[in-house]
Amino acid sequence: MKHLWVLLLCLGLGGSGLAQKTFADRAPGNWEGSGTLFGMEARFSMIWEKTLNDKFLKLTFQNRFMDKNNNVRVMDAQGFYNTETGKGHWFDSRGQMLPLALEMDKKTLKVLWGDENTEQGKTIYMIVGKKMAVEDYVMKNGEYSAFGKAEYKRMDN
Repeated sequence: MKHLWVLLLCLGLGGSGLAQKTFADRAPGNWEGSGTLFGMEARFSMIWEKTLNDKFLKLTFQNRFMDKNNNVRVMDAQGFYNTETGKGHWFDSRGQMLPLALEMDKKTLKVLWGDENTEQGKTIYMIVGKKMAVEDYVMKNGEYSAFGKAEYKRMDN
């Protein structure tokens, strides 16, 4: 029996399936959040799902905040993340289409967005239990400047 247990561990069958889950395995679902955007209180929603034969992780996103003139501002977006190639694209209601470069581990997805022809920045997603923290940065004069921060709660599962 002892030898069987050692063999299972060596083959990766001894419960390692849970240990091997990545951000792409943990993220799918509905998330609602609150935080700040451009220094103002904001509400956020994300729906993460695997799509296109599980080749892509798709994000459907919305942020909503009231600007300094008391106008409600809303941005809708969709991101497609190819977790095998580490590349993706972001499309949003501002008309932006941004290339993405991804770095992912068990709990974190770091996305570098944009290129020399578009705005540039990075977004860091980090899952801890049923919560996800998200931080957004835009590139200004060669340095990252924070513009958004939110904490989300999983609304399903």
